[in-house]
Amino acid sequence: MAKRPGLSFYLASQKLRGRARAEARLKRGLVEGSEDRTRAAERLGKPRQDRPAGPLIWLHAGNEVEALGFPELVDRLADEREDLSFLVTTTGHDPDHPLEARLPSRAILQYAPYGEDGAVEAFLGHWRPDICLWAENRFEPGLIDRTASAGVDMVLVDARVPERAGWRWLPGIRRTLLRQFTHVFAGDDTARTGLIGLGVSPDRIETVGFLQEGTAPLTCSQAERDMLAEELAARPVWLAAGAGADEFAILTGVHQQVMRRSHRLLLILAPQDPNEGPLLARKLESEGWVVGLRSLEDEPEPEVEIYIADVPGELGLWYRLAPTSFLGGTLSGGPVRNPYEAAALGSAVLYGPRPGPWRESFERLRDAGAARCVSDKQDLTRTVEELLAPDHVARMASAAWDVTTNGAQATDRVVELVLDTLDRKGV
Repeated sequence: MAKRPGLSFYLASQKLRGRARAEARLKRGLVEGSEDRTRAAERLGKPRQDRPAGPLIWLHAGNEVEALGFPELVDRLADEREDLSFLVTTTGHDPDHPLEARLPSRAILQYAPYGEDGAVEAFLGHWRPDICLWAENRFEPGLIDRTASAGVDMVLVDARVPERAGWRWLPGIRRTLLRQFTHVFAGDDTARTGLIGLGVSPDRIETVGFLQEGTAPLTCSQAERDMLAEELAARPVWLAAGAGADEFAILTGVHQQVMRRSHRLLLILAPQDPNEGPLLARKLESEGWVVGLRSLEDEPEPEVEIYIADVPGELGLWYRLAPTSFLGGTLSGGPVRNPYEAAALGSAVLYGPRPGPWRESFERLRDAGAARCVSDKQDLTRTVEELLAPDHVARMASAAWDVTTNGAQATDRVVELVLDTLDRKGV
């Protein structure tokens, strides 16, 4: 494939510095803390383990959060063909490793190589992938160009208009790189329009939504759910899921304000640390609240104002019962749960200005109308009050359902294309 001058110039400038540039880049990243010291060699194309036998699917994302649609995709592909193996690479280093625990054992996780000469060749020579699914929004020209030149089919998934600082002075570079992808799955219509404007042929692009994040919806006892739903009847309910200790006062303050408009309102408070439940109950009771404690088998009776859900593993139950869920940690900067857990079960999502590693997921839900970002206590109060209106919260819940359903459809379509590509290549 002919390269425009922009890409040729860029790759030539990289080649002049080659390995020395890659090593300097790695050293700088280690000093800054943006690289993983225990796995630094992977960035130079050096593997940690042998290549598995048989067909190998390579899935690449910029960071572990961008790759959270991969576990479901890997599971689906593995169900279709038992002989498949999977290599998942990321560019960014996340010390919390949110992806690692979610990937099935047959998937290998490592860092992508730098795009400089030597690193990519070592990487491709070792892994010999049969197809690459690229989900990163920031392109690495050397890695993409050399992968395509090696005859690896490349598919762009979760596609948006690519970004990379400094490309404006390299004419045509994005257009050339986009042409290396045999197929493009756009995340939405805006992305499709922008990508076509950058030179992607309309017959190579489909708008399918974003890959499904997470696995199956959180489970619960249906009998328990039905019993509690009957007990709550038409009582308005909102949930604070995974709230940290430094958010309790904010949440109870919001609840107190909203109860002035809806005196029967129930707050289900699921603390981030369930062990805090009994102490929290005593504190709230000392402040005058009528409290129920799940671990003591209390029921959310009509007089209960705050119900503390301190039994682990029951969030699937509370998401099903609460039309509105605030995701804890997003006001305080503490640990934050995956917002798709709530969205997949029909609960409208509220979150604060500190979404942690789930920023992109929250923003996808927000853009779809399934989530709202609140800036502070007063904003949260106004939003909870607004969502007491059944039609308002129903619109958000419907949007949440659409997003999660579209994610499943996107995953289905990518699975179909991957299997067709492997069949065509005879692997």
